[in-house]
Amino acid sequence: MEPSEQPHRSHWRKRKAVNCGECRRSKLRCDRQHPCGACKRRRREASCSYEISPVAPGSAQNSTAPGSAQAAAVMGDGVEHQDTPRSNGASASLLLSPETIQSPLHTRWETVLERPAPEYDANDTLPFLSIAPRMSVQEILDSLPPRSCCDYLISHFFKNIFALFPILHGPTFQKQYTAFVRQPQDVDLSWLALLFSLCSLALNTMDESDPRLLSLWPPQPSNPIQAPATVLTSRYLLQMAMTCLLQDGFIFRHKFSTFEALLMVIYCLSHNESVDQGWALLGMALNIGIALRCNMDQNLSPIETERRRRCWAGLLTLHTYQGILFRDVDMSYLLNIKAILPTDVNDSDITDEGISESPGRGEPTQMSVMMAKIRLFRLSTQMCRHISGPSRLDQRSLHQWDAAIAEEQKKWDSMYMIDGSPNLLEPTQYAYWCVLQTYAHHLYLLLHRPFHHSRAASFLSTSRERCISSSTALISIHKQIYEAPLLRNYLWLLSGVTSLKALHAAVALNSCLQDESMTVDPRYNLDAFRKEIKSLAFRMKALSDRSRICSKGHQILDHLQTQSGVGNAPMTGTRTQLENLFGDWADIRDWIDIDIINWELEESLN
Repeated sequence: MEPSEQPHRSHWRKRKAVNCGECRRSKLRCDRQHPCGACKRRRREASCSYEISPVAPGSAQNSTAPGSAQAAAVMGDGVEHQDTPRSNGASASLLLSPETIQSPLHTRWETVLERPAPEYDANDTLPFLSIAPRMSVQEILDSLPPRSCCDYLISHFFKNIFALFPILHGPTFQKQYTAFVRQPQDVDLSWLALLFSLCSLALNTMDESDPRLLSLWPPQPSNPIQAPATVLTSRYLLQMAMTCLLQDGFIFRHKFSTFEALLMVIYCLSHNESVDQGWALLGMALNIGIALRCNMDQNLSPIETERRRRCWAGLLTLHTYQGILFRDVDMSYLLNIKAILPTDVNDSDITDEGISESPGRGEPTQMSVMMAKIRLFRLSTQMCRHISGPSRLDQRSLHQWDAAIAEEQKKWDSMYMIDGSPNLLEPTQYAYWCVLQTYAHHLYLLLHRPFHHSRAASFLSTSRERCISSSTALISIHKQIYEAPLLRNYLWLLSGVTSLKALHAAVALNSCLQDESMTVDPRYNLDAFRKEIKSLAFRMKALSDRSRICSKGHQILDHLQTQSGVGNAPMTGTRTQLENLFGDWADIRDWIDIDIINWELEESLN
């Protein structure tokens, strides 16, 4: 038979798979190197292969219509996904066989269109962005606290801090730490950044007189001007965390440990320095979390799935600080990103086999505070959008938001209090209650601000009462954390966002004091309110060596007291400027950055 008369046969050749076999089986993202990065990390270099099983002749004959086969050959075999629904048009049913309709062609397109995995061995396109001086791994390791101190700081973190920001899975972190101790030179720099930031946060919550910390710094005479040794060392450890991230090239190459470390760094900044300092990093963390698909179900093990869900929840709670303190960005777009919340269970309930949920469990878990913060994120985001919109003066909406906040407060009372009193057997629970209450009262202040002053057209006496009660409640919580022995382990909360909320409360209370109608109302003890502001200023000053927020805060409060001292007399010059600036006390950013020293200089020259 002549060649031209031979029956036509489809000649199928083996094509190289897009992802290696290990990544396809484990449903991991493959960087398509040989061996790939995923196999390197899992020490399976020998198993990293891109060979695919030969296609059976029968399958080849029933493959696809012309063009579809060519497209499949171009796209290759990707990560295994569930088939997505396809349209059932008439033309498709004529061209495609049943086998073709069920083939993962759509998922192959999805694989090609996926964000590529980071290439860790690639050269930096913009090396000048690595602004930190290069350090060897050994130099970085030498910057860690001694082993005994690291153990102590980690234990302290998980005992006293973890429940407030539970983005980690404790048993997994302990395994990682044990592996690091055995082979420190093989450490992942991003994970090392997580360790540095964790130690930084833990150290900042402790007293420098603690004998278990003496190996961290040499004995030296106390200097009343210098910040405490714990604060200085904590800041240094946080700088080392950023050094690790920079040397790991986190701007271009990131992995899940990068995401964890970045979130912990931002949390440290929010509670030890200033909330606004973490704003740029928070945007990077959001984009990294999206790139790593931490908001999506990736068919990972229960532990790995929960780790990613916890980090995504932590990311949202960090946005809460920005949303209620600096309301220049509408955070509601985050509510449109679909994500599954973490499970409200303890670490011990999560294993590779599954998650054990106790039905009807009455006791709070390690995740209970985080779940409350997530509800607060949704509530505060929607509420801040409302108070920035045209319906902010609608009284019906005002009552609805009031009721929503009060409902959350009832949940916290039932979970963390005993008959309305602190749980003396579990003092940490009272600390959690105090933290959550600061959110509620801060939201009350934002919500009722347009209605609080008698000169406002929308004035409501109930709103003024709410502003006064929430302001004094916030200042009282600040005082309890500062003075109460039960809350001694949580004094560190006053170095950041909690003091910023108390400062906001003092400015709000002072605004109420400037209302002429209050001076003739016998229900209000104005001197007692001024005394509360004065005591807050004293505490802020005492904490100023530990916190930039407190350093600025006590200066602002000094001005408030001076303003109150002259009563309601007309003010001129810079004092009028100060009064106008504090008039809209919801916009914290406008007055937290004021240059008070220059104002004092101007007044002395006038």
